[in-house]
Amino acid sequence: MKPENLLEEIKSRTDIVDFISDYVPLKKAGQNYKGLCPFHSEKTPSFMVSQSKQIFHCFGCGIGGDVVTFLMKQENLSFSEAIRYLAKKTGIRIAVSKRESERSVKREQILRVNEEAMNFYKKTLHDSKTAMDYLKNRGISNESIKSFALGYAGGNRDDLYAHLKKNGYSDLQLTGAGIAVAEGKGYRDWFRNRIIFPIMNMKNDVIAFGGRVMDSSLPKYINTPETDVFKKSDALFAINLSRDEIRKKDYAIIVEGYLDTIVCHQHGFRNTVAPLGTALTSRHLQKLKVLSRRAVLVFDSDQAGIAAARRSLLVLCENDFRAKVLLLPENEDPDSFLRENGSQPFKKMLSEAASMVVFLMNTSKDKRSDTVREALRIISAVKDLILADEMLSELSDCAGIHETVLREELEKIRKRPGIKAAEKESPGHTVSHREEYILLSTVIAFPEKAEYILSKLDTETLKEESVRAVFGKIRSLAENLTVDRLLATADETERSLITELSLNPGFDQEHVDRNIDDCLQTIQQRRLEAKRRSAEKSGDVALLDSLLKEKQKFLKRAHP
Repeated sequence: MKPENLLEEIKSRTDIVDFISDYVPLKKAGQNYKGLCPFHSEKTPSFMVSQSKQIFHCFGCGIGGDVVTFLMKQENLSFSEAIRYLAKKTGIRIAVSKRESERSVKREQILRVNEEAMNFYKKTLHDSKTAMDYLKNRGISNESIKSFALGYAGGNRDDLYAHLKKNGYSDLQLTGAGIAVAEGKGYRDWFRNRIIFPIMNMKNDVIAFGGRVMDSSLPKYINTPETDVFKKSDALFAINLSRDEIRKKDYAIIVEGYLDTIVCHQHGFRNTVAPLGTALTSRHLQKLKVLSRRAVLVFDSDQAGIAAARRSLLVLCENDFRAKVLLLPENEDPDSFLRENGSQPFKKMLSEAASMVVFLMNTSKDKRSDTVREALRIISAVKDLILADEMLSELSDCAGIHETVLREELEKIRKRPGIKAAEKESPGHTVSHREEYILLSTVIAFPEKAEYILSKLDTETLKEESVRAVFGKIRSLAENLTVDRLLATADETERSLITELSLNPGFDQEHVDRNIDDCLQTIQQRRLEAKRRSAEKSGDVALLDSLLKEKQKFLKRAHP
């Protein structure tokens, strides 16, 4: 079965309302269903599901799509994983290539090895008084030891390797999982003499381990080598334990270490996660996005902590996160601060954390003008225009510079080569070029109108980037155009636009043809006006005369 046919078959056997109702209580609202969005915290329902169109859209956070998109975001699955899950649920058999089958088997083997290794490490911890005493001295409770599945790797050369070999695992499987490494004529355990922190994904699969020494030897921390199931730069420690609390509180606390994370959880801050000794990356934030787009970064107040926080600002803005930064008192980290002071002072500091703009202005040693330009470069990366506007106003207040001046400077930065201007993600974010959105909305509601509109419209001249991108996909689908197929080819921003227009068309559907002609005329008139201004600026009299005649013809056609 072709991929597009498989997708259509899955959707034909899945009622999106029934499926989403397993996750979100839905109530009938006219022709659609409404509920509280599972992807961001809200008190008033703005999450809509259309049974007839088999799509959903949240008018609060903008996320939208079909049943596959919903499952991907809800369970943090890849597209192929979501398809396989839904196919199995609906009784559809999927033929997979030999290569894909082998990769899937290898991934499952690694996960099984890791599960066995975790259980071994847990038993070894409880058998070791030294390791248990170390954790107790660090203030780690028995409850945390259990919930985080902490373990211990002893000092012998191959305890875990011998145990897993005895249980039938091959050398290739153990090295493939990063549990053992070849040394001399044999193999040794990757972790020795270390407290073990299992690293899990959102589905509670053990994908890797972190290990910490109990003395001052170096390196203090090591992780499992990268495998088919583990990439250090996109894994977040405790994401499996934090996901529900992040959704509930609508923000994540991001700290730097394993013990910081565990102690935060112990003191009630269960929305805490940590990267694995790496800088914050877009891939980390892609995982958090499905839970919340808000975060508080907690760093030490030394120069290294400040530098790490500043490096995080750009990636946060590129991913449209509303973030704040908390710098702890000197020589403190979350672990030491909470153990010495308790949860209330930490909670108060979290509530007073500095916004990205304030943090940048307060921690910069550069001249004020250089810091303002750095802030503007960061703001230029924000795609959400409302968020960018809020940050610009705040920068104006902090720097004491008129907002008009900052806005002009921001536009200059956005126009520089290599700087991507902020995209408008939905019709609700802009008042200009409304006619482009209406034309797109018309095609989504009436696919049979696509051929006529495309014959009259030069889509490459459209001003709205997201509208232009979706029209490009419509043109490539041609006579095979359906909303399902359009969604299957769209990225996240485009899906949001498509589902929003599907549920809120924004035009009078009783006068479709008149709306189409009005929009096409507006776009044509705008094109002629732009050419006229350009001709006036260059002083091209012949072109001006030609444009005048073209405009007169256009007006006669528009108003016969």
